[in-house]
Amino acid sequence: MKTLIGGLMACAAVVPSAALARPLPDGGVTVQEVAQELQSKGYKAEVGKDGGGDPKIVSGVDGSRFRVWFYGCESGRCASVQFETAFDLKNGVTFEKVNQWNKERRFGSAHLDDEMDPYVQYDVDFERGATTEAVANAIDVWVTVVPRFKSFIGF
Repeated sequence: MKTLIGGLMACAAVVPSAALARPLPDGGVTVQEVAQELQSKGYKAEVGKDGGGDPKIVSGVDGSRFRVWFYGCESGRCASVQFETAFDLKNGVTFEKVNQWNKERRFGSAHLDDEMDPYVQYDVDFERGATTEAVANAIDVWVTVVPRFKSFIGF
């Protein structure tokens, strides 16, 4: 009986969050939808445009600023987004260090700029539609990647 009650309570806990998920149309997400999900999680969302006129968001987590870049934008909807943050280190890091991150982690791909400073990116495809819950999940993944990456590179 305890197992049945526990199972029902677990199901009841899941139902409200699923009920709050709102489907988004095919074609991707809007900058406003992503900004709203960031803000609902307590993050700032400064909406602007990149050099090509596509939307972007500037935000921050764990004391570090990050950007959300939007790609494949048509009629206000963007097929994919990329979360990105970079770190300026006195001595940079090695290719081996970045390769180690990429080998050991599924989420957040690490790269080096021309000064051997590391940056990490996380790409999400929303082209075939999504839900607000999927956008929120992408943010949840990203905000765990940043502090782990910072620790990994010794920032």
